[in-house]
Amino acid sequence: MPADRVVRAIFTDARPVSEPDEVGVFLGFKPIRTRLEVDHIEDFADLGPEMCVPSVAGLGKVLRILRAARLAVPRDKQAFLGEPQMVAEKLERAFGASLELKLRNRSRIRFRVWTERGVETINDVAEVIEAPDAYFVTRHSGRFPVRVPRSTVIRQLTECERWFEVVDIQRAS
Repeated sequence: MPADRVVRAIFTDARPVSEPDEVGVFLGFKPIRTRLEVDHIEDFADLGPEMCVPSVAGLGKVLRILRAARLAVPRDKQAFLGEPQMVAEKLERAFGASLELKLRNRSRIRFRVWTERGVETINDVAEVIEAPDAYFVTRHSGRFPVRVPRSTVIRQLTECERWFEVVDIQRAS
């Protein structure tokens, strides 16, 4: 279990997203006096049109921000689902609210290879093993390893994307 960090932050941003594969609100926070490597934390509150685990979690984030800012929440909380513009407008009234965020470090490793056939990207990488004749890429979730022959590789790059996941939002004490 990764270690969580508790950080005080100011709520600064709410941008609605309404695309076919993603409905919700990007939430922005500015940490106050912290040793984080970032000066801005961004999180996504999924507000998909139907009740499912991601949309319930996103709805919970929105409601906790509103309560922490001491703003009224609607009686029918499910009315927020599928309505990112309305939620963003409501959240604008909470800008400047002082919050306590519980953050969890997250990372994703990606292996990218350029060959004469094009660019191949392998996501969710656990490890890249370099052998004399090939790269062996093991992936998370028990997937089979991928073998990339060195003779076809023009260039290779291993990328690591790091971010903070907001796992809890409370009113700052």
